[in-house]
Amino acid sequence: MKVSRSKEYCNRFRNKISEHRNDDQLGPMKVEALKDFMSIINADRDAALSILESVHWDVNVSFMGLEVSLVSWNIDGLDGNNLSTRMKGVYKIVNNLNPDFVFLQEVVGRELSTINRFSKLYNIFYSNESYLYFTAILVSKMFEVDSHNVIHYQNSGMGRTLQIVDGKIGQQKVFLLNTHLESMKEHSKISFFNCICHSRQEQFKLCMEKICDIISSHPNCLLFFGGDLNLRDAEVSNVPRGLADAWIAAGGSKETEFTWDTRKNDNKRGFGARNRFDRIFWYGPLHRVKFSLAGQQRIRSCLCFPSDHWAIHCETFY
Repeated sequence: MKVSRSKEYCNRFRNKISEHRNDDQLGPMKVEALKDFMSIINADRDAALSILESVHWDVNVSFMGLEVSLVSWNIDGLDGNNLSTRMKGVYKIVNNLNPDFVFLQEVVGRELSTINRFSKLYNIFYSNESYLYFTAILVSKMFEVDSHNVIHYQNSGMGRTLQIVDGKIGQQKVFLLNTHLESMKEHSKISFFNCICHSRQEQFKLCMEKICDIISSHPNCLLFFGGDLNLRDAEVSNVPRGLADAWIAAGGSKETEFTWDTRKNDNKRGFGARNRFDRIFWYGPLHRVKFSLAGQQRIRSCLCFPSDHWAIHCETFY
């Protein structure tokens, strides 16, 4: 799993102590803590033990430098134009980014063979394969999965769901929540707009309530929530304390604000519209974040982009 410290950091501690005590000398509690810490930072025994001993076995201090990465992307599987070529582009980009977790939206059955190529590196969970399109959560093979659940929005006219995977990184409890909230077109009739807007806000409210329940039950967890939320800023409300918007936390750069931008991405005719539809929120012990966009280069063979949405790439740190 790429949840790890920098190589330089681990090597510094690996070389610091040439001889370490064996497990019998450490005692059972420290042996268990060492095993968990090794799995969390993806380091060998010597490096992990050196780090823990250097901070007097204070695990919170030892997490400094820990990194967890996530990509979220609406891959626009509903658009049949150049679909196979575009999905190969999606696969290549995500593979190069090599995140720990991936949230996908608008996955379609005809391109599952491409998505399933990720199964060499990830365990893949789909929300609703029987529907026209659906979401997927990909988790590193090193991530210990406890459960996968799908909540169907009762007010959705588009088959939308909230997909939840929970598991562990060592002893750290982790929750992953991927969703695709109700969509609408900017030029839709006002009555239809109001209906869709209300449905989307109700769906977002349900997500926030679910997150509140998780945080109440697991206050020390690490949680990621996001996807194609289709939200306008005015529609964001009742966000639980401690749940941070990754783009805002990273500084809110104008260069990475718009994830659906028809001024730069001409896969769709959008009349110049652009919005921050795709968002990632997180909660937990990782306090810093880097935020970037991906999928912004045209595919040469078809002169289009992999999707009408940019991918968002978040790297969170202690």
